[in-house]
Amino acid sequence: MNDTKPHTWSEDYKIASYFVNLRGRAGLYAILNFIQDVGWMHARQMKVQLDPNQAWVFTRQSLTMNAWPKWNETITIKTWIRPPVSDVFFFRDYEISIGDKKIGECTSTFSVIDMNTRKMVAPDQKKLGAVYREDHNRTESPEKIQWQAEAQEVAQFQVRNSDLDMNNHVNNTKYAQWILDAIPLDILKGDVHLQKYEVNFLAETVSGDQVNLQMLKPAENTKLTQFQGMRAADGKPVFTARLHTK
Repeated sequence: MNDTKPHTWSEDYKIASYFVNLRGRAGLYAILNFIQDVGWMHARQMKVQLDPNQAWVFTRQSLTMNAWPKWNETITIKTWIRPPVSDVFFFRDYEISIGDKKIGECTSTFSVIDMNTRKMVAPDQKKLGAVYREDHNRTESPEKIQWQAEAQEVAQFQVRNSDLDMNNHVNNTKYAQWILDAIPLDILKGDVHLQKYEVNFLAETVSGDQVNLQMLKPAENTKLTQFQGMRAADGKPVFTARLHTK
């Protein structure tokens, strides 16, 4: 199923009961965790090595879903890395399928940071090796989502130990979970269907931080809602995100 030269990698995920949401499907938070997992699996297979004081971090992400998988279905997520366009920004693409039917696709941009200075650095390309896929790549690039000063606060979230990843900052998927937790239950149960999720990661948050979640009221007759998070202690923007519904 996976290439002997691992330019692409795929994993199967059965939608178990603990992955489904109140609609009986694997929703945004579950799919983002699967996407994170398949990227980790691919990186391990490629034996990509960074310096001991370096780590990968997501910078932007764009996920489009035509359908959300149901309980007990099995999805396949295929991933690969595009040839680099700069020394510090990299693109990873994903395709999500049930059998022969593609139900979604995603692109993530990521960088390497120095864990001591918390600044982006250019990794040693010689250590990466021939890991890039040349024959097929998505054309979409996740867009910059501007911070909106007129957004209104709708919730506050205290960063807890369970929110952290191995780099001791909030896991990227948690921001989507916070957004979902802030949406009124009647909307989640209603006839509104998420089609696209975009997010920009602007700053790290760590245990003990409070993040104030804001929402920009959508314009009339639009299907796009912007959310954003601000660190309460210093007012620093943490992330911006957009949800496109149908």
